[in-house]
Amino acid sequence: MAKPRNNLNAHDIKNLYIKKDKRSKTGFSCQYKDPRFNDPRFPDAAKQFHSLGSDIVAAKEEAIELNAVLYGKIANAKVNRILTTPSNTCTGIQLKVWLEQYLSYCRKKLKNGEIKPNTFKIKKNITMAIHKAHGDLFFADINVRKIAELLNSYIKLDQNRMAQSVRSIYIDIYKIAIGNGIDNITANIASMTINPDAKVKRERLSFVHFEKVIEAYKYEPHRLSALLAVITGQRRTDLCLMRKRKGKDWDERYKAYRLNSNHFVNEDYTSFADLVKYAPYSFVEDDQLCVFQLKTGNLLRIPLSLRLEKLNLSVGDVINKANLFKFSPFVLHHTTARAVNKLGDPLHADTVSRTFAKAIIATGIEYILKPPSFHELRSLSEREYKVQGVNTKKLLGHKHEKMTDEYDDLRGCDWSKVEAV
Repeated sequence: MAKPRNNLNAHDIKNLYIKKDKRSKTGFSCQYKDPRFNDPRFPDAAKQFHSLGSDIVAAKEEAIELNAVLYGKIANAKVNRILTTPSNTCTGIQLKVWLEQYLSYCRKKLKNGEIKPNTFKIKKNITMAIHKAHGDLFFADINVRKIAELLNSYIKLDQNRMAQSVRSIYIDIYKIAIGNGIDNITANIASMTINPDAKVKRERLSFVHFEKVIEAYKYEPHRLSALLAVITGQRRTDLCLMRKRKGKDWDERYKAYRLNSNHFVNEDYTSFADLVKYAPYSFVEDDQLCVFQLKTGNLLRIPLSLRLEKLNLSVGDVINKANLFKFSPFVLHHTTARAVNKLGDPLHADTVSRTFAKAIIATGIEYILKPPSFHELRSLSEREYKVQGVNTKKLLGHKHEKMTDEYDDLRGCDWSKVEAV
């Protein structure tokens, strides 16, 4: 049978406990429970219960006074902690400690070939930005508001894309922490923040503007890099690694890449020289351009006869034009020796981007948004070949039609034509 409920404690005074006691004069005894007991901030509060005698009325008055005094001390201790401690004294680890572990996790994925070097570079840079903002806080003390404030700081600077990246990496940080059972981290609060809108603020390149850019180049190898990009639709690194023929080392390079695409990565950084030395490359063979796409590992054969009608040039025509120094194994190569390169050395991927930007400026064309980058040549190629009926999804090496459709978006750079039935 259940024990009868003690109605003597049916009052609203915290920490006061009354019970029947035949030994007392009134037949009752009153006790007060110290709210500071077991609180490390109050080592002197060693006793949990204190006697308040047998007078219930007097005990209630004393309990009210004790609550006022002791809860005041607890509040003062809390305020003092907030004002004197740079970060909350939450149990667990500081965020900066976990960020180091997170980067180690990403570095391991890089070493195993699970993520690309550029992906790791982005993750590392964003993680450093998070470290700067929240590194000294305890991981469990971070809340939705703190993350939202960080995102808004980028949005105010018109850096919405950066805000998106910070949110994405923060979500990944929580995901890995939860998966590793980090204390006090049970929910992915970063995913509860609003994903910032980030509209594309770079102009597309129209064919009319492309013709002006081609004329603005001062160095023929750089001009040919833009022509080759449009005629093949390939990425800048794949263009710069492209060779005139298949070398004896290609099969071994490809085998090593298949086993681990990052086998040549040196710590956190991969130089273009490393790619030239170790990565598989595109080459010409049997009237075809055999394309190896470094980003995805796709293999693609493009006939040299593939022609871009507006340019009245084929893939083979541009490759032949690029053969300026016949002793160079690279399709795109330097024709003069400079301080940083020798005669016949391949064009650097960053160089073709910089020289394209200079050519854009040299045309004098004024853009409403940011001027087109070298990568926009890939979009221009897709749009022009699509009009000719070429399978541009296969040409660009996309897995999904949706990605190809994004390249097909004019973004207001030109008029879309409606064909009459």
